[in-house]
Formats: sequence, C-alpha cells, structure tokens
Amino acid sequence: MIRLALGGGGVRGFFHLGLLRALDEAGVKVTALAGSSAGAVAAAVYAFGLPLEVEPVLKALNDPSLARIARPGGGGLGAARTGALFLKSLRQPALTDSEGMRRGLLELFGNRRIEEAIRPLAIVASDLLTGEMVVIRSGPVVEALLASGSIPGLFPPVRRDGRYLVDGDVAEKVPVSALEGFGKGMVVAVDVSNPPPVDPPTNGLQTALLAGDASRRRLKELALARADRVVRIPLTEPIDTFDFDRVGELYQMGLEAGRRLADRLPRRWFPWGWGKTPKQERK
Repeated sequence: MIRLALGGGGVRGFFHLGLLRALDEAGVKVTALAGSSAGAVAAAVYAFGLPLEVEPVLKALNDPSLARIARPGGGGLGAARTGALFLKSLRQPALTDSEGMRRGLLELFGNRRIEEAIRPLAIVASDLLTGEMVVIRSGPVVEALLASGSIPGLFPPVRRDGRYLVDGDVAEKVPVSALEGFGKGMVVAVDVSNPPPVDPPTNGLQTALLAGDASRRRLKELALARADRVVRIPLTEPIDTFDFDRVGELYQMGLEAGRRLADRLPRRWFPWGWGKTPKQERK
C-alpha cells in the first residue's frame, strides 16, 4: 500500500497518468493521493476510477487558444510577443480566463465531489496573499482543479472561502505534506519538473523569473526529502508546459517508470498478489 504525491508540470502531468496505469496493471494498491496542478488532474482521474488513458484527459486539457498564448507558432515566445503579453498583463488580472479549461474538466469529471472519490484525494492550491498551502478535500472537484492549476498571470485567481487561490506549485510543487492524515503506507513523491536551466539570464526579467524558480526548486527539494521514495521524470531537456505534441512520449515515460517502481516495491505492497490487478476496484 502506498500514498502518492503528484507534482505539477503542465503537459508533463501525462507522465503521472502513465505511471498510475502501470501501478494499476501491476496490482499495486494506492491508498491515497495528493496532487498539485497537473498532478491534481491525474490524481483525480485515478481516485475516481476513470480510465487511465491519454485521449479523455488530453481532450479536457488541450485548449487551443491557451496553447497559442503560451507557445505561439510551435516554439517559445518571441521578444515582440513577450512584450505584448506583458503589457496586456498590466491592464487585466490575467492573460486569459479559465472557461475553456472549466468546460473540458466538466466533460471529464462532471459534477463529482472530492469526498465521493473511491480513494482519499487531496487537491492542493496556494493562497496568493499569504503563500500558504491550501489542501482541498471536499467540494466540486472541477472547482478545486481550477484553483490548483491557476498559473499566476495566465489564469485569474480562484476565490474560495475568502482566499484567492492560485497554482499549488507556488506553495509545494510536489505536495508530500498534503498526505498527512491519510493513514499509513509508503509515501512516493513523483516530480515532473523540467531540468534546471544551464544558461545564464540575458535580461532583468529572466533574472527575476529564474530567482523565483530557484526558490520554488529549493522548497520542492525540502518536500521531497520527507518522502520514502522519489520518482523523477527522466528529462535531459525541458518540455514546454503546453507542448501537447509530446503527450504520447510523456505517457510512455510514465508507464516505464511505473513498471520500474512496481518491480522495486516490497511484495507486501501487493495485497492482491504479485501481478494481479484489482479489477473490481476500477470502473
């Protein structure tokens, strides 16, 4: 029996989906899940017993208008485009709304509530004003996922219980802490972060962004140190947050990582017998 903490990473969250599929096929019992941002989506898919397949999740998350903002022309943002978006961000709360994402998530999850999940589920967001981690364990799953994945500046904050909530990665990118109170069992943290940059910044904006990334990276490592086992996505080069052309590759990476993890787990973590899938648990 294991508890999983799934970190954020945009499209790299399809690694989580593949890993969960491999664990499920191996008969590993996952007793609780906590997820942030993309990791929250994958955790919710598993916790509600939905198919661990690429297509339904890709359909829910692949918003073409969002991809054009984040990755126009199939590459990074050019200088002129970056400047235009920066000026736009000064005039309004966010570069885009979250309605396209809401529609997709509603198609996937409907009106399900977190407390109705087959397995205990925690969805993690961050309080924009205090920086605190906010662990959501009840209420509509779609609203919680929108809060957990609300990338600051790109999506508007989500108002909940008097707080302004943004991406869970701001507080704890791999939400190991959110598994507290979810019983016993090995804690496995899954980190789908891009590798750190190797080139120095070329301007002040890049320097400021890299400083923020470095701070979050340090916080992430402190969280990972509390896990019993850490699985990291095997990337040598970054994959853009919204590079949906890579989902198949990322899913396959997750499948392979999940199989390796299952092979290394003590046999006592397989309550149904080695290699046997608890089909009655899945829908």
